Amino acid sequence: MQNKQLSIIIVTYHSDDVIGECLNSIQEYNDIGSSLEVIVVDNSPIAKLSVVIEQLKLNLDIKYIHNPDNGGFGQGNNIGAKNAKGSLLFILNPDTILVEPIFGFMITEFENSSLTAAGFRLVDRDGNDNDSVGLLPEYNFFYLPRKILNFLVIELGFLSSYIFPWGADFIVRNDDFINAGMFDESMFLCNEEPDLIHRLNVNKVKIFNKKLIHLEGHTTVIHEERFTEWLKTTQYYLVKHGGSYRKYIIIFLFRNFSKLILKSVFFKAVSLEKKVNRLLVKEFKRIN
Repeated sequence: MQNKQLSIIIVTYHSDDVIGECLNSIQEYNDIGSSLEVIVVDNSPIAKLSVVIEQLKLNLDIKYIHNPDNGGFGQGNNIGAKNAKGSLLFILNPDTILVEPIFGFMITEFENSSLTAAGFRLVDRDGNDNDSVGLLPEYNFFYLPRKILNFLVIELGFLSSYIFPWGADFIVRNDDFINAGMFDESMFLCNEEPDLIHRLNVNKVKIFNKKLIHLEGHTTVIHEERFTEWLKTTQYYLVKHGGSYRKYIIIFLFRNFSKLILKSVFFKAVSLEKKVNRLLVKEFKRIN
């Protein structure tokens, strides 16, 4: 029987160097006391993270679950959800850091609205915007700079039926998550969130204009293995939901090329876009 208001689920993989700051910030800004629980699902092969957590000596209700099989981000969160007692789930990356109390706020927002899913404004340590929101792949027709997308979604509340919260933080009711079938474990990495949005019978998705530090972001490096896995799950997602992967790749090529031109006009580095373009051309040749 559920007896918590909020369950934070943190799936980790070799996250020893960042989990401490994350958990310390949760304790520092815990504004709901014992109504909070934290579930850490460790996908690493060796359960040494449990020692790291114990050494922090935190005054938090923490449940550590070792998952050496590592079925991916979705599977790890599903394991956490099955063990969660909270009426609200807060799926959180281990490389996030709270900077203000947000738990009471999110509980009130979900209790007093028709929200189905939500997230927060993600920033780096200097307060600069990171990616906080994504357009569902089937609506991602053209390049919207991060600042413009954030302004439309966070400041104006537009596009609520066409977006998903970035996976670093994802808020959803426990019952909704379970009834929707949880995350699709066929997806090892990437696109789990937009797929879940499809199955949540979404009324409204919102990105709250409260800041949460996410240490990843502003990268100028594309890891080919991760990008390939993302393309793989994108193809799976589009086939599953009746979209055309070939059309998506063509649109993505056009969008990336537009981004390259736009950045060139403003004399910005375009090495990232060039590498993405090379990988997209390779993928286009593969499927044709």
